[in-house]
Amino acid sequence: MKTYQFHFNNNKKTAAILLWFFSTLLTITLTTTILVVPVEDYFPNWLLLFTFPLMLLSIYKLYKVASRRQSIEIITVNKEGFTSSCFGAVLFSEITSIKIPAREISLLGGVNYDYYKRTEADIPHLVTSITANDGKTLCWVLDEWGGLYNSKEDFSVFFDFLTALTDQMYPLYHDNETASTYLKILDETGSWEKSREQNLIG
Repeated sequence: MKTYQFHFNNNKKTAAILLWFFSTLLTITLTTTILVVPVEDYFPNWLLLFTFPLMLLSIYKLYKVASRRQSIEIITVNKEGFTSSCFGAVLFSEITSIKIPAREISLLGGVNYDYYKRTEADIPHLVTSITANDGKTLCWVLDEWGGLYNSKEDFSVFFDFLTALTDQMYPLYHDNETASTYLKILDETGSWEKSREQNLIG
């Protein structure tokens, strides 16, 4: 058995983050306006007794909600499948689809980090999903070169897991060995879907 541990963005609480983000923006604007601009006729100074604590509360709530989007994943892979600390156990034979943003990953032919340093292009948030035949979907969001929720090393561990996963699944549906490539069961877009006609080998 092989174990992989990494941090990732669970992509939860988006609505709450937006709420507290705009609350923080509003309270900072009001507080700054009262402190800097002489607008006593419109905003009396005693409003600071309300806006300043609200600003601190909004900043704190935004930080707490945003920090909850980071999860620690521990995945153990064996011959039959893998067990995720966040999503539970999944057998390889139960997986019906895999979707990986292959064209945005530098290891798979996507642009490298220097491109994003030289341009104003946003670094993509890479969303990987695995769906099982019971309808359960496992989803991980990571940044290849590190970000707010994961480090570069976390992505490297996650990519090792994807490589092990696809290496294990390939012999289940193909009786011929291919040249050594990354994530060889997937197509060029990073997708794989189990068709109705596709049966397990052996």
